[in-house]
Amino acid sequence: MCKFLFIATVALASLNAVAQSPASGTGEFLAFLAQADAAQNELQDGKPAAYKALWSHADDVTLSGGFGGTIEKGWEMVSKRLDWAGSQFTNGTNKIERVTTGTSGDLAYLIQYEHIRFIPPGQKAESSKDYRVTMIFRRENGSWRIVHRHADSQMTKQSSQPSPTTKP
Repeated sequence: MCKFLFIATVALASLNAVAQSPASGTGEFLAFLAQADAAQNELQDGKPAAYKALWSHADDVTLSGGFGGTIEKGWEMVSKRLDWAGSQFTNGTNKIERVTTGTSGDLAYLIQYEHIRFIPPGQKAESSKDYRVTMIFRRENGSWRIVHRHADSQMTKQSSQPSPTTKP
């Protein structure tokens, strides 16, 4: 019995280590992420078509993009926002730092940092944006699709400050 418990504990610890690793997930999902990374580079070069093709076209798809604003919901609104986002970039490159990924059945997630360098349209000087990103994916008709993306540029820690009305 003790030998079985030891083997079960080692097996569970190994599974937990895989789930925590930056590259966990099925081979199929990891291949999809490579395709998404390449399509995102095209988006950041002003060409959104390949990136848009990876998104779900369902009514529950959401996007909270790195340029701020409200959350877009539904494919019609998300599609328009992705077209607009693509129009903000030319000559873009993107360095991605995966923090973690995981899959469970037909759902998957990703957390990463993105470091984008680009030239805004009509300008000559290079610009940059750094984002922390969370994405959710689901398998639809046998293929992975993006169903949510949240990106923001709040990359530095801030200490909490007491409210002006709070008394010490």
